[in-house]
Amino acid sequence: MTELTLAIDQSTQGTKVLLVNPDGTIAYKITKKHRQIISRRGWISHDLTEIKDNLKALIHVALENARMTGDKIIAVAISNQRETAAAWSKITAEPLALAIVWQDNRAFSLTNSNELQDYADLIKQKTGLPLTPYFTAAKFTWMQRYEPAVRNALSIDDLCLGTIDSWLLYILTNGNYKTEPSNACRTQLMNLETGTWDLKLCSLFEINPKNLPQIVDSDSIFGETTLFDELRNPIPIISMLGDSQAALFAENCLKPGQIKVTFGTGSSIMMNTGEEIVRSTHGLNTSIAWRKNGQTTYALEGNVNYSGALVTWLKDNLNLIIDPIETSSMAESANPNDTTFLIPAFSGLAAPYNYPQLKAALVGMSQLTGRNEIVRAGLDAVVYQINDIVMLMLQDFKTITSPIHADGGMIANHYLMQRLANIVQYSVAVSPIQELSGVGAALNGKSNGGLDFLPSQVYKPAIRKSDATKQIQLWTDNIRQLVK
Repeated sequence: MTELTLAIDQSTQGTKVLLVNPDGTIAYKITKKHRQIISRRGWISHDLTEIKDNLKALIHVALENARMTGDKIIAVAISNQRETAAAWSKITAEPLALAIVWQDNRAFSLTNSNELQDYADLIKQKTGLPLTPYFTAAKFTWMQRYEPAVRNALSIDDLCLGTIDSWLLYILTNGNYKTEPSNACRTQLMNLETGTWDLKLCSLFEINPKNLPQIVDSDSIFGETTLFDELRNPIPIISMLGDSQAALFAENCLKPGQIKVTFGTGSSIMMNTGEEIVRSTHGLNTSIAWRKNGQTTYALEGNVNYSGALVTWLKDNLNLIIDPIETSSMAESANPNDTTFLIPAFSGLAAPYNYPQLKAALVGMSQLTGRNEIVRAGLDAVVYQINDIVMLMLQDFKTITSPIHADGGMIANHYLMQRLANIVQYSVAVSPIQELSGVGAALNGKSNGGLDFLPSQVYKPAIRKSDATKQIQLWTDNIRQLVK
C-alpha cells in the first residue's frame, strides 16, 4: 500500500486531480475541462458551480482508482490559477456571481480612474505590482459595484471574496476561510513586507478586510476534508500554492537566480530571489514564491497571457490545426524565407511594451505565407514574449543560473523548446513531468525541496547570439510599427 497525496490543480482551462507518490511521481491523473464563458464585450468568466461539480466527479473517480490499487490517500494539496476573482456566500458557500478570470480586463475603467491612479506609485511600492485590471483587487471592486448578488451579500455581511484556492478550501472543509502568500500577494491587497492585508490598499479598493481570507503559511494545515463525503475519516489539507509558484518549487528552483517557465494557457516566467524583495524598475512583478515555517521566499515574475491559448486560437478560431501536437512539425516545415510575425495582443501587450489597448495582428505576410508559416509565427510569438521577460529579469537581478527550467503542457513541442533555447541563448531543461503545479503543491506540504529528477531533455542554443539578436529586433520593430 502506497500513501498518496491527492493534488487538485485548478487551472484556467480545467480541473486536474492527481494522485502523487511520496517522491513526486504521478500515480494517477484525471482531467476535465470547464467552459470559458466569453461575453459579447470580451469578458472572460468561469462558472464556479460547474467547476465544483467537475471536481466532485474527478475526486470520485480518483478515489475509486486508489481503492482498486490498494493505495491510501493521506492528504490533500491545492494549486490554482491565481488572479481569478471569486465571490460566494459565507452562509451557503454558493457562488454569488461568475468568477472573473485573470485574463479579463473589465475593471480597466476602475484602475484607470483618477481616484486610483493618484495612488499607483503607493500601490506598486506596497505590493510589487503595477496598477492594472489583471490583478484581483479591481475585480473584487467591480463585483461589489456591478453584481447585484455580491452587492446584497456585502450589505448583509454574507460576503466572501477570494482567489480560487480560498474557494476550493471553503467548499472542501465546510467553511475554512484561508489563503496563503503566493496567492494573496497577487490580489494587490497584501503588503509584501508584512505578509498581511494592507488596510490602506483595502480602503483604496473599497474592500473590507473581514471579507478576505486569513493569510497563513503555504505549508500550513489548512483544515480537514472528507472530499465531499467520499471518505469516512477526514484527512488534512497540507499545502496551497499558486500554480506558478508550485511549479517553481517542483522544479527545485530554490536558490536565487534560478528561473523556470511554465507553459499553460499563458506562460509564467518566474525567478527565485531568495529573501530579497527585488523591486523591478523594468515592468516585472515582485511576488512571494512561498512562505514556509514563517520564512518568506520572494520572486520576480513576468507573464505572457497567450501561450497554450494561442494554440487553442489557431485550432478553434482559425481551424489551421486539428491537434496541438501538429504544430511542432508544421513549424519545422514552414518556409524559412517567410517573414510573418504574429503579435498576440488579444488583451494588449504588457512589459516591456505596456500597450494595453494594442490589438493582435499578423504582419509581414506574403505569397509564401500559408498554414505552416502562421503556425510557426504563433509558436515564435510565445518565445519572443518569454525572451522579453527574461531580458528584463537580467536588468533587475543581473544573474540567471542556467539552465532555464520548462514545464507545462507545451514542453512536448520540440520546435518550441529548441526555439526558446535559440532566442534566449540559455539551455532549456525540460521537466520529466508536465503537471508540475499539482506535484509542487503536494511536495510543498511534505518536504523542503522539489523533484529530484534529471530533465527529460536539455535543449542548447543552436544559433549564434548575433543571429538571435537580429531576430529579436525584427519582433520588436514590428510591434513598434503597429503602435505608430
